[in-house]
Amino acid sequence: MYSCHQNEVKLIEGPKFGVNKGKKESVDQNGTQGGFDATQPLTLGAAFSATNNKKVETGVIVEELPRSYKQRKFLNDVSGISSNLFMIPGNIVTYNPKDSSYQFRTLKAITKGNKPPVVTSINDGQIYSARINSTTSFNGTYLIGGLSVNRDEIMELNISDVAISTVPDSLVDIEAIKSAISSMSDDEKKNLYYIKGATLTTIDSRKYTESKFDAGINSCFVTAGGKTYSSNEKMKRDKNISIFVIPLDHVLSGAH
Repeated sequence: MYSCHQNEVKLIEGPKFGVNKGKKESVDQNGTQGGFDATQPLTLGAAFSATNNKKVETGVIVEELPRSYKQRKFLNDVSGISSNLFMIPGNIVTYNPKDSSYQFRTLKAITKGNKPPVVTSINDGQIYSARINSTTSFNGTYLIGGLSVNRDEIMELNISDVAISTVPDSLVDIEAIKSAISSMSDDEKKNLYYIKGATLTTIDSRKYTESKFDAGINSCFVTAGGKTYSSNEKMKRDKNISIFVIPLDHVLSGAH
């Protein structure tokens, strides 16, 4: 989506997309975090090692999402983007401060030799592994792909980064970028950004509903906060894409 003839690059008016800002995270005024008693010990890792027809007592988990994860820019409204999401890095976008949206000014990475962004698999990218209930601060937010649990439910939740696509500094075509924006005013340039990277994150979840334990039912049972919950669901997988953008003038000045 940028014009390229004999190394000439011209910016165009490409599709717009949004970046999720989410809603404010709630704080339980009764001194608890995430809907669980904050005075109870933390239990991580194998909190959900339950098997069918067994009732498993698990400890209470009080854990927030990492701050670095919450500060990411998660894509939404990507229906108008037909290209591979891993090819997003290397593109120039314009930021609209009025509605916090972005607009592509290219749809192909501006890189030296037209080389594609570098995609790297992440083998051990677990970000979060716990269970949440309806009063957990990020329940239903973009941070977990809009997944939500009701009052009588809890949800097993695992979040992991699986791959990242980036444009190394050595591949950024500075001269092509300078040429593309040479006719733009300083006011226009101040809202231009360069997408340096994109991260693919998977969100695995399974809901449990409050119920009485019954060994005759082929379900997975767990207990939390003195209540029993059961599930017949298999783990469900959703995906999120987040991007890392930097002001274009920082790219040109080498400040990134």
